[in-house]
Amino acid sequence: MKAIIEKKINDVNSLVNDLQKATSVLAFEYHGVDAKAITAMRRALHKANAKMYVAKNNIFNRALKQANFSQFNELAGPNALIVAQGDEIVPFKQIHELMKAFKQVVFKQAAIGSTMIEASQLAELASIPSKEGLFSMLLSCLQGSIRNLAYGLKAVSEHKQ
Repeated sequence: MKAIIEKKINDVNSLVNDLQKATSVLAFEYHGVDAKAITAMRRALHKANAKMYVAKNNIFNRALKQANFSQFNELAGPNALIVAQGDEIVPFKQIHELMKAFKQVVFKQAAIGSTMIEASQLAELASIPSKEGLFSMLLSCLQGSIRNLAYGLKAVSEHKQ
């Protein structure tokens, strides 16, 4: 009996440690999702420096309180928690894709930093490009302006000759 309690305490402490380093946290109900889809999502999350946890709600609730995520409501039902330590938007994209494939998946609650995210904002967040995509968009805009300036200067110098 004592070993079980120690394991649960270690699980809570490990989750608290990850939650304190998190850039975003997302809770969802995964009921009805097959193991193949969960494994694929875990792999995609791992590549983006995020982890998916499946544990008892008591462990989740204790860890969220200890990590100062008091804005989260008590979790009930078959829940999973995604903790991102890299790109904040990746969990929202993954959950949005999972919700499209499995209608029984339910978004519960989430936070980016200390800001709570509503269910209505999930699709908007999922449509935001990744950081790399945003950087490439910015660079293409800057490159286009510089290219136009270069063409203009070239046209003026050719006109003067």
